[in-house]
Amino acid sequence: MTGNPVAVALTEVEYRTAPAVDRAVAALLDLLGDPLRQVGRGDRVVIKPNMFQLKPGFRTSPELLLAVAKRASERGAEVFVAERTQVIKDILKGSPLHRYAQVVSFDDRPLRIVQVPGATSLRVPIAVPDLVVECDLFIGAPQLRTHSSVVFTNAMKNLVGLLPGFTTRIVHMAGVEESIVDLNLLRPQHLVVCDALTVIEGNYPMEGSSRAVGLLAASENAVALDVTMAAAAGIASWELAYLRDAARRGLGPIDLADIEIRGADLAAVAFAIERAPIDLTPPREGIHVHADTACDDCRRWVAAALHLLRPDLLRYPGELTIVSGPVRRLPEPRGAVVLVGNALYEHREAGVYLEGCPPRAIQTAGLRYAMGHAVTEQERTQFRVPTQVPCQSTRSAARQNWPAPEELV
Repeated sequence: MTGNPVAVALTEVEYRTAPAVDRAVAALLDLLGDPLRQVGRGDRVVIKPNMFQLKPGFRTSPELLLAVAKRASERGAEVFVAERTQVIKDILKGSPLHRYAQVVSFDDRPLRIVQVPGATSLRVPIAVPDLVVECDLFIGAPQLRTHSSVVFTNAMKNLVGLLPGFTTRIVHMAGVEESIVDLNLLRPQHLVVCDALTVIEGNYPMEGSSRAVGLLAASENAVALDVTMAAAAGIASWELAYLRDAARRGLGPIDLADIEIRGADLAAVAFAIERAPIDLTPPREGIHVHADTACDDCRRWVAAALHLLRPDLLRYPGELTIVSGPVRRLPEPRGAVVLVGNALYEHREAGVYLEGCPPRAIQTAGLRYAMGHAVTEQERTQFRVPTQVPCQSTRSAARQNWPAPEELV
């Protein structure tokens, strides 16, 4: 990228209290030269957090949202804090945020059919909530997390949550990496305030755990913010396919040399985040994994699923064959068969088929189904079984305490 460096502001927050977070947000905005200066009276401002999970710690800080919404509201704007699904209303019920913003679910909003300009993956018209395309200022408020398929999720991937309800599935069917960039073309973020007070690490979104870090960051460029925060977490920007694609399409810099980091020193606040597992070694004999030709995202998805389902795979009395990636001829099927990813569509009658590039976390239900586990009605919609041949294993099993469907994105 050429031209002036893009600014990213960083600050540490010692205590996660509303006053401390408010002061930190004020400092970040000051370091950026007051990016809310463009907000005028009567403008519609939408703040998009990560806030679709009830699990404590797995969400953007309400204190951060309060600090940003208050400042936009004080400038006369009509402020909305919006997220897909109704969970956001439960989390923020009784919050002082309601003094400054309307808390809404995208599921409740009228939809607009739009064509994404310059899309490479989401090339057909898609339905998005009215607020997404009609607001005057759009602010992202992501929580920094690892991701079992795309490695890292923050500012750019937060926009997958613009799609209402479970229509996020279209992103996986079309291809996640390019779809992330397409959505950022559709709705550029005027400002991003990143929550790394608590980060999510490990095998997320299949599992994952929260970890206190105590960082906040902000930028007027989502790509630059993601490059910076990935570096803070020990992840190189070139590892992230959607960042490489975003840089190619001119959305922002992928090189730290093109980013001016203001405030805290990046090296001083860096931490090593625990990544999702990538080991494709089967947990025992009789579990056969064929993923040599799979794309990186689908390989990582299979590795994460093996890790998540390890206890079930060890208990399962039969054989299981998992295939991912393009093949002219399927390997010899042994036991139940599960086909992972769009590349295997032509072989979909050969076993339980999980479409997507990569599939979503909830689609691990297809692996459990192949092993004879009971699945919910919602989970059953997430995979395809052969129309001519019954499933290899139809025995029932007691259902585990799996996360709610909205948590397995």
